[in-house]
Amino acid sequence: ERKAAALERTKGSEILFGVAPCWLALARARRALFRLFLKEQRGGPGRPLRAELALQAAARGVPVLHVPGRALDTLCRGRPHQGVCLEAAPLPFRSLRDAEEPRPGHGESGDRRLLWLVLEHIQDPMNLGALLRSAYFLGVDRVVATHSNSCPLTPIVSKASAGAMEVFDVYSTDDLQGFLKAKSAEGWDVVGTASRPEDVEGVPVISCSEFRWDKPLILVIGT
Repeated sequence: ERKAAALERTKGSEILFGVAPCWLALARARRALFRLFLKEQRGGPGRPLRAELALQAAARGVPVLHVPGRALDTLCRGRPHQGVCLEAAPLPFRSLRDAEEPRPGHGESGDRRLLWLVLEHIQDPMNLGALLRSAYFLGVDRVVATHSNSCPLTPIVSKASAGAMEVFDVYSTDDLQGFLKAKSAEGWDVVGTASRPEDVEGVPVISCSEFRWDKPLILVIGT
């Protein structure tokens, strides 16, 4: 009964699972953090990484509970938790209206050309997580998602992103066409992809090998 009471969820919270998402959520503390759940160890000192997670949580004043593996299975609904779950507040999209406007050669990208990734109606959390993971690894300066008909920033997205979702901001817009037109008017290139050029009307289609990246660039992926 005590264990059942201890695992009652904070209202409105969600459960992150897996080492990378939990580690980075604790390290960045970009959202409210409630409790860290670690798989209890029997007959041994336990894994050093989990001990480091416990120290990191304690440093931020986050309670640490050691629970059986089946309790972690229940918390994350059978997903691969690697012996670690973290109860936290949801992480929302940031509004583009509140974002600073970087300029080429300044801020987010130093002397490089700016590169933004725009995700239109990406509804599968595994796909969204994979896109965020790749965007972070490849040095994308900003990610913008459509506000409606898109997957929210869920724990599954965080896990699929290998924790990249916890590290950098993901913005949203409810007026994608207006946003793209405004950036184009400012001198940005806005590009998408096509599997068959003959299916595209009214828009120039060139080979990737012929494309020259000489302006701030927005790459649109999705529907």
